[in-house]
Amino acid sequence: MKARFLTLLIGLVGAAGWAGPTVNTAQGRLEGDTARGVSAFKAIPYAAPPVNDLRWRAPRPAQAWKGVRSATAFGAVCPQAQVTWAGHDLDRTSEDCLTLNVWTPRVTAGGRLPVLVWFHGGGYTAGAGSQRTYEGTTLARLGAVIVTINYRLGVLGYLAHPALSKESPLGTSGNYGLLDQIAALRWARANIAKFGGDPANVTIAGQSAGGGSAMLVTVSPLARGLFQKAIFESGTALGLPGAEGEAGLKQAEDAGTAYAQRLHAGTIAQLRAMPAAALVAAAAPRIVTAPIRDGTVVPLDITAAYRTGRDAGVPVLLGWNSNEAARFLDHATLAGYAADVRQTFPVIAPDLLRLYPASSDATATRAALDMMSDTDFGWRGWSIAEARTAKGDAPVFVYQFDNPPPGVDGARSDGAVHSDELNYVWGNHDPARRWPATDTAFAGLMQRYWITFARTGNPNRVGLPQWAPYASGRMALWLRSSGSKRAPPLRAATLRALDHVLHTEATPRRRSDGRATAR
Repeated sequence: MKARFLTLLIGLVGAAGWAGPTVNTAQGRLEGDTARGVSAFKAIPYAAPPVNDLRWRAPRPAQAWKGVRSATAFGAVCPQAQVTWAGHDLDRTSEDCLTLNVWTPRVTAGGRLPVLVWFHGGGYTAGAGSQRTYEGTTLARLGAVIVTINYRLGVLGYLAHPALSKESPLGTSGNYGLLDQIAALRWARANIAKFGGDPANVTIAGQSAGGGSAMLVTVSPLARGLFQKAIFESGTALGLPGAEGEAGLKQAEDAGTAYAQRLHAGTIAQLRAMPAAALVAAAAPRIVTAPIRDGTVVPLDITAAYRTGRDAGVPVLLGWNSNEAARFLDHATLAGYAADVRQTFPVIAPDLLRLYPASSDATATRAALDMMSDTDFGWRGWSIAEARTAKGDAPVFVYQFDNPPPGVDGARSDGAVHSDELNYVWGNHDPARRWPATDTAFAGLMQRYWITFARTGNPNRVGLPQWAPYASGRMALWLRSSGSKRAPPLRAATLRALDHVLHTEATPRRRSDGRATAR
């Protein structure tokens, strides 16, 4: 009898399959799957597909569906040039890409878990929320709901044009990728409680272009009240104050007009009729493929917003790595370094060559690395921390990541380069690289800091090394597997001198570096 019962049970399971966890969202019912005590729901539409007439418009609400929608596989990624560094099949692209992914340890309404919404990096032109690096199981197991999103990229996400501004209810154009991120936050406010999350305890977070996106969202009036905390890892956005890369709306519209002329498109309707791949392939100017200060979505420069109290006023955790630029630059000559600085920063080149001096090819390489690390990544975070300290409002916790991961052969680079911290924050390092126990323990330390901050707005908890706010002595927490310690940020005196140059020199002709394709 028992054998017959087991045979019948196995037959029923084989015919129907195990039912996965289900959640009722505002758009319809989802079925996910569960592994290692965490339920995952993938490719959830948070906005309508931005196709045809909806291309280059603010995101519209997602359409409802009938029945149960499978949420067990990632969706297509937003159109982008092919890249090899992401560790994910980014060739499977589609403009129907505005989806998000949720990992939760507790599928129950009213779970009240902290929510972390992640904006991926990729220089505003590449990447996806489905990259293996961002698999959310490890972080979710610490007691949080993890959300990763796709957002429009490159020319499809940031093209500005006078005709687009005229047709927009906002009176502006560009910044569609940022509007997507804000739409995803609105979706989370309406739906995340069904996944066990607390819609009143949301942390926005990201790295590189994702960290820059989070910075921009904190200064956007359109996002007020949608999040309560923010994390910026090596954030890069808008270039330097007054720089060409920090374009205003008029400059971006002019660049968009020139872009359309190169494609022989006389109208926006003609541009909307073109294949996405052709548009991506034709995009070159940075101000066609990155956020702009348009006066509406982004009303002013990020640092200026923090210095004048026009940011969201939420607790912030931010930092950057000890040798960021080594991801993009491995050698410079003395002559080439000086010429590059003069071409890239024509107005302040003498000041930069004084702040980052070189007398030989060897010292030129070091100077170029330090300058790119500071201008592209370090200064923006440092300036936010300084602004918060001066105003004495919501706390900011600053880190310096100085723990290069071991390579396949076990060797480590000289300092932590751009993106090195991601494997530790997410716990998804390449299995081909066997980590020592000290690195595994260190990754757990960083994950507890991040999730504790998402839960309370303060990374400190019993059992972790004390992390004082930056206002306490202007100190950062230097994160190393050999032992973390408090010390001033890297090149703090140089950053202060750079800040003085940026805010006292004439800047109308200054251009941003543009060499670092943020990851």
